[in-house]
Amino acid sequence: MADVKMQGTPLQHAQFDGAGSSSHAAPPPYQSGSDTSPLLGSPRSSDDNIPDDFKYSTSVSGATTDIRNAFIRKVYSILTVQLLLTAAVSSISFFSDSFRTWIQQNTWMVFVAFIGAMGTMFGAYWKRKSYPTNLLFLGGFTIMESYTVAVIVSFYEAPIVLQAVLITGLLFMGLTLWASQSKYDFISWYGGLYGVLWAVVIFGMMAMFFPYNKTVELVYSGVVAILFSIYILADTQMIMRQMHVEEEIAAAISLYLDIINLFLAILRILNSTSDN
Repeated sequence: MADVKMQGTPLQHAQFDGAGSSSHAAPPPYQSGSDTSPLLGSPRSSDDNIPDDFKYSTSVSGATTDIRNAFIRKVYSILTVQLLLTAAVSSISFFSDSFRTWIQQNTWMVFVAFIGAMGTMFGAYWKRKSYPTNLLFLGGFTIMESYTVAVIVSFYEAPIVLQAVLITGLLFMGLTLWASQSKYDFISWYGGLYGVLWAVVIFGMMAMFFPYNKTVELVYSGVVAILFSIYILADTQMIMRQMHVEEEIAAAISLYLDIINLFLAILRILNSTSDN
């Protein structure tokens, strides 16, 4: 896996509370909720009497519609840029034999990139609300992760990589739609997912010291693919329901790691079934 997801409270990260300001204005009139949107609930209007600083110091479910939509747009815009950068860096090895040879011969750089990715990821969470420092850490994290993915895909045939990209993209879109429309609470699965994640990480580290076994590889990759598919469901609901409206960096990193790990698992499954 490209990286171990940061864990804590749901969304694999700590939930961060913003401080809302006080107001002596009369509260807005009560409006009954609508169940037309099973996941998001009934949003407040942007024309209510609640001060703007309070609207930005709340979770997504408590924010007004325009703030909620702006938050979701920012999350998926950041995620799109991350994925495009990763695709661009990873594709270099398929167009440049010298680059492919260099990254395959200097595998020590993967460990440097891994440590750099962990450091910049923690930095992005630490400075998550400090612009533009948070974007600088995010950019560094994405570049480090992109290099790691580039090294991995350089050992695979281009058709298999393209198949994995297509399958991952379709799965992500389908899972996103399911999570956003479903009334089922996937967020409640975080505790179990966290335990399975660590079991997968420990098993993967131990497997490096044993001879390659195709069946074990296939089963292991299948478990990882299922694990991060469920993570996409839970993280998507967390982003659309409970995250703070200023946590777009944390949300984008979480989904990015879900997608990358799902892609790598699918890549290994396709490679195992094609006898490479």
